[in-house]
Amino acid sequence: MKGSRLYMIALLAFLVIVFVAELMAPHKFVWKQTYDKYDKEPLGSYVFDDVLSSSIDDYTVVNKTFYQIIQDDSLSGGRAFLLTEANPIFNNMDVEYLYKLLHSGNQVMICTENFPYRLKDTLRFKTSYVNYKVFDTKDFFKNKERDSIFFGTDTLNPVQIYEVFPQTHRLSMFIYQADDTLRQATDMDADDTHRQATRLDADDEPATDSIKNDPVNCDSMEVLVWDSSNMPLAVRCFIGEGELFLVSTPLMFTNFGLLDGTNASYVFRLLSFMKGKPLIRLEAYGQHDEKPQTPLRYVLSQTPLRWAIYVGMALLVLFMAFTAKRRQRIIPVVKPPHNRSLGFMQLISNLYYQQHDNYQMLQMKYRYFCADVKNLIGVELFEQVPGEADYERLFEKTGIEKEVVKSLLHHVRVATYQEKVNDQQLKSYIDGMNELLRALKN
Repeated sequence: MKGSRLYMIALLAFLVIVFVAELMAPHKFVWKQTYDKYDKEPLGSYVFDDVLSSSIDDYTVVNKTFYQIIQDDSLSGGRAFLLTEANPIFNNMDVEYLYKLLHSGNQVMICTENFPYRLKDTLRFKTSYVNYKVFDTKDFFKNKERDSIFFGTDTLNPVQIYEVFPQTHRLSMFIYQADDTLRQATDMDADDTHRQATRLDADDEPATDSIKNDPVNCDSMEVLVWDSSNMPLAVRCFIGEGELFLVSTPLMFTNFGLLDGTNASYVFRLLSFMKGKPLIRLEAYGQHDEKPQTPLRYVLSQTPLRWAIYVGMALLVLFMAFTAKRRQRIIPVVKPPHNRSLGFMQLISNLYYQQHDNYQMLQMKYRYFCADVKNLIGVELFEQVPGEADYERLFEKTGIEKEVVKSLLHHVRVATYQEKVNDQQLKSYIDGMNELLRALKN
C-alpha cells in the first residue's frame, strides 16, 4: 500500500513537471500563409475572424464558390464578399460568375499576392513584385526597417500613411485602359513571367478565346492605396452595378498583420467601403475545402463542447489511475486440516486388539517400523535380511549396543513368520522397536 502511494505521487509529480516545462517552453511559430479562421499561427486569420465576428452582425464564413453562391441564393445585390488567400485558383466559370455577382450589385474584395491569370487577363491588368524579401522572422527581427504605404488618391495627398514591413506589400499592379490591346495586357515583365512559369496550377492556362475576343474591363476604377514608388496596392473597380476590390496586401489580414502597429486601421478602412452590407468570407478557393469536416472538428471548434471533452478525458485518466491500484480484500481464515492419522491408528489398533490377533498386529507394527528406519537413515530392513553394516549403522545412530539391536530385530523377524505370538512377546517387541525409533529421532 505504501509503495503504491509513493508510485502515484512520483507519477503525478513527473506529469506536473512535464506540463510546466511544455507550458514554459518558447512556442515555435509556423510562418505559413493559411488564412484559416481556426489558425492561431502568425499567418492564420483567427484574430481577424474573431474581431469581425464580434464587430459585424452579418459576418459569416462559407466554403462556397461564386457559382455555388449564385445557385443557392438569388442574384439580388446588397452583399459583400471577401476572399483572402495565398494562391486562389480561378477557372473561366469562376470569372464568369464573379461578373454576374458584380453586375447584380454585389461587392467583392480579393486580397492576394498571386492574382489568378484568368482574372488578370479578363480585367486586363498585370502585376509585378517590387519587394523580393520573403516573410522570414529572422529578417524581421534583425532589420526592423519599415516602408510607407499611402491610403488616398495619391502619395502627395494621402488620407493616412501606414508604416509597415516591406514583406507585407511585395506586389504592385499595372492597370491598363480599355483601349489597350490584349497583347499589351498579357505582355508581362520578366518577374511576372517567372511567377507564371513556376506555378503549375491549371488556373495558369490562358483564358478561352471567347474571353480574349471580348475582354471585359472596368467601367471605371479608383486607386485606393499606393506604395512609395507610386504603384497601386489596392484598386477599386466599378463593374456594372457592383464593385470589385483588388488588394495586393493579404498579409495585413493575418494575425501578425492585424496586430502589428496600426495595420488594423488599414484593414478596417478597406472594409469600410463595404459597410452596411452582410459580409461573407469565402474559403473555397484555398486549401480550406480539403480539411475533413468531421463531427469532432465541429465539437473542437466550440469552446463548451471542447472543454467537455477535456474534462471527460481527465476523469477517464483519473478513473484508470485509481482503479489500477490493487484492491485490499479480506483474507479468509483457512482452518488447518485435522490430523486423522492418530485416529486411524487407534481404529486399527482397536480392531486388532478386539480380535486379539497378535500376529497381524506385530506384522503391521514391523512394517511401519521398517518404513520409518528407511526414511530416517536409509537402511532397508523389510525387503532384505539386515547385514553387519546395517547393524553397525543402527548402533552409530541410536547408541544402543549392536548385540541388543541384532537380537531384537532377529526375534521380531522370526516372530513375523510364526502365526502365534503371545501378549508378553508382542509387548516386548513393540517396546523395543519404539525405543529404537525414539533413539533415531533424537
